[in-house]
Amino acid sequence: MSRPRSGPTVALRLLAASLRTRREAAGVTLEDAARSLGVHTMTLSRLELARTVPRRATVSHLLRLYTTPEEEADAVLKALAEAKEPGWWHPWRDVLPEHMTGVIDLESEAALIRVYAPGVVPELLQTPEYARALLHLHHPKAGDGEIERRLQLLRERQQRVLHRSGRPAVLWALIEDAVLRRPIGGRAAMSEQIDFLDRYTRDRSSGITIQVIRAADGGHPLLLSGPASILRYTHPALDDRLITRGLHSEAAALTEDPAAVSTYLAAMDETAALAPPPTTPLPHPAQQERKAHPG
Repeated sequence: MSRPRSGPTVALRLLAASLRTRREAAGVTLEDAARSLGVHTMTLSRLELARTVPRRATVSHLLRLYTTPEEEADAVLKALAEAKEPGWWHPWRDVLPEHMTGVIDLESEAALIRVYAPGVVPELLQTPEYARALLHLHHPKAGDGEIERRLQLLRERQQRVLHRSGRPAVLWALIEDAVLRRPIGGRAAMSEQIDFLDRYTRDRSSGITIQVIRAADGGHPLLLSGPASILRYTHPALDDRLITRGLHSEAAALTEDPAAVSTYLAAMDETAALAPPPTTPLPHPAQQERKAHPG
């Protein structure tokens, strides 16, 4: 009936949602649809959860069962062909952790991404030298070739999220000021990184908003959180996603639980209200050093 997949793409998620919606609209239970196909209910449930890619014959059978008009059925079968295509990230799977495949695909289709960055600059806003230094810290045994491939993947992620044709994502980043004082990659790399970020405090048309949370202002609702992102979509079949990250890949989590998402969303809103406005110029290391050692 279906074949396993390393991680669902957005196209597969939308196809699965479409089939589930059509079944419910036709008044067909999951058990009856599974019986009609001659499969276990759990098998069809996995299909509707985008955990497997259905065969064309399976989808055609279900569309007939749900009395789908021919024109709509053709569109669904076309969507199936798209869902069978591997994600754009497939060529980098040798350097891509399994848990990140779904994250990257969802990220590259999001309309809005909100990020809290307590330790380092968010990946989507990292400059090459800054990113290279972090990659060496995270993968100390990796050779130059592997590091370069990871950098290529990061650049492709940035392109597909922030510079994609027609509908780039809107990015709103909340960054702790300690991030800008930590000289990752050395002074030159850090200066370049801050200059890059500071452009967005002057360019309000870019779709990128950066707010720096000042430690001197005290606590805020996100203070006890690690790195976190919320992904939002325009398609009604895709709910908001919350991504939390940790030092180890097993500590990362992706959820669409409404309570978890709304908790982080409220915390981001409140923290953004406490932080200086997005038009505030970013503190530069050279300026900070002069203030610390006047004269």
